[in-house]
Amino acid sequence: MARARARYIGVDIARFLAIAGMMAAHLITIAAYVAEPGSFDEAAGAVADTLTEGIAAPLFAVLGGVSVVFATRRPLREGRTGAAIGATVIRGALLILIGLLLGLIETPVAIVLAYYGVAMILIAPLVAVRGWVLGTIAGALGVFGGPLNALARAGLEGTDPSGSLTFEDFGIDWFASLRALLLTGEYPALTWCVYLLFGVLIGRALIAATARDALGRTAAVLAALGAAVAVAAQFVSTAVIANVSAFGGPWPSGTDPAEVAEIVAHSSDGAPLAPELWAQLIATPHSGSPLDILRTAGIALAVIGLLVLLCDVGRAAAGRPLGPVLGTVRAAGAAPLTIYSLHIVATGVLLEPALQDPSIWESGFPWWAAGISAYALQLGGALLIGALLARLGTRGPLEAAVSWIVRLVVRG
Repeated sequence: MARARARYIGVDIARFLAIAGMMAAHLITIAAYVAEPGSFDEAAGAVADTLTEGIAAPLFAVLGGVSVVFATRRPLREGRTGAAIGATVIRGALLILIGLLLGLIETPVAIVLAYYGVAMILIAPLVAVRGWVLGTIAGALGVFGGPLNALARAGLEGTDPSGSLTFEDFGIDWFASLRALLLTGEYPALTWCVYLLFGVLIGRALIAATARDALGRTAAVLAALGAAVAVAAQFVSTAVIANVSAFGGPWPSGTDPAEVAEIVAHSSDGAPLAPELWAQLIATPHSGSPLDILRTAGIALAVIGLLVLLCDVGRAAAGRPLGPVLGTVRAAGAAPLTIYSLHIVATGVLLEPALQDPSIWESGFPWWAAGISAYALQLGGALLIGALLARLGTRGPLEAAVSWIVRLVVRG
């Protein structure tokens, strides 16, 4: 049997696109809020919103599931299931710690790492179970998680922390903070577990296809299937918006679908707009509704499948070397934790002070704080890090530190 490759170039490129997409959602769309109508910044914000809003973060989560497979395949192959589960739990705990530490920085960005870490801990016991079990659990969470989330929020007497969780939040009300991480926060672990489990299935499919020498066929099928699922989910969502009153929506019959779309198309705060059927059948970004999960998971599947097909299968078939450009992007994509953390720090240092200046609502953001130029500045920094890591042939410092701690604890 052929041995699975150490890394998949397409997966690393997909990681870079996920990070770049989140950076665009943070830096370009916010500049559009204060841009002149019809200006370039407003148009750029609309494009960035369409390409990244509610898409980049789920892609990041799905790739997290793929990474879980790659990180645990050796102990699982050796029959050390406990070590694989323990390693995944430790990685999740370290992500929570890093996320809470980054939460100390004043920034308008909702930091995903603590939510991500909790979801990783929750799926850790499942790293060795059969694929059909994973698919069943992911499907059940995807169908029933959205209504449960909306019902839980509707029944809250107060307001749980949202956005970035901090140590201070846990000091004020640890129960509400834990509930936010699991259910009521902006990136609830209930939803992210679905994406992680989906990523685990993708990672297993890639490794199995490599062992069968069928990676090209599998990648093509994954890309086509993902595109079909995403298109179908968007089609259903659009049809429901056009006939929302028939599904119990709060708008009377005859309401202009464009008005409804304007309301439901804006990013949610981690839950469907309502627990009723109509809200579950609309792909509102960041809502975790079944249609939102299907659309974004389909996009993630299509992106991963296509990039593996082009960068791994196609490049190998043509006999082309990696090259400096692809090598730089790949190295940056292989250091997502390092680059994401530096992005949070840079955004806190550059953007947060600008938000405190009331004059920005008339003069706009400084070029280095938000907008296309700020995005180019930070993206260039990410690529510079990638070039340095590629030149040195090493991993990102945070990735290396997490791996070292995991090895140390698991071996101990």
